[in-house]
Amino acid sequence: MAAVAETSARVAAILNAACKVVVREGAHGLRMASVAREAGVSKALVHYYFTSRSELLRSAFAWSDQRWHAALADELAQVPTAGGRVERALLIGIDADEPFSGQRALGNEVWSSLRYDELRPLVDGSYRAWLDLLVELIDEGRNDGAIAADVGAAEAAWRLVAIGDGVDSMLYVGLIDRERARRLVVASVRRELRP
Repeated sequence: MAAVAETSARVAAILNAACKVVVREGAHGLRMASVAREAGVSKALVHYYFTSRSELLRSAFAWSDQRWHAALADELAQVPTAGGRVERALLIGIDADEPFSGQRALGNEVWSSLRYDELRPLVDGSYRAWLDLLVELIDEGRNDGAIAADVGAAEAAWRLVAIGDGVDSMLYVGLIDRERARRLVVASVRRELRP
């Protein structure tokens, strides 16, 4: 049992290091040697767990995405209303705190690397899970009265995701600051959901 926990810790350290390398150097800059240096392990150990750069990139994105969704669920559980959860879910996308900022930066780098066909299903799955969550939250808000009953959950979720992604992209490249990004997201959520 201790060997399994040790292996999991080693793999997690490698995946965390891979995420840091991708955020710092871009997906195209991911190298096994860079990940090994970042994780403080040998390159041979990285190769032991991940046979190729592509496998490591896919695994790092999936691992980071799982961590992000778990942290998101924990965060949203603290918000009392569904309308508030929708707003918080979108604000998390521009939050500076880990794991939220790290996942968004990693996501931006992976998006820019979609020429790698093996990444498309991961990105598609992550994006669809994000949309499904917002639809679910909007439906909950419509049911408890926190969100206007005539708001179409799927259509509103698509528009809010588009707004969130646009704001995130502007923030990522430095066109706006974090406070302005927050104001844009909050105004958009409130306009869209008319609570």
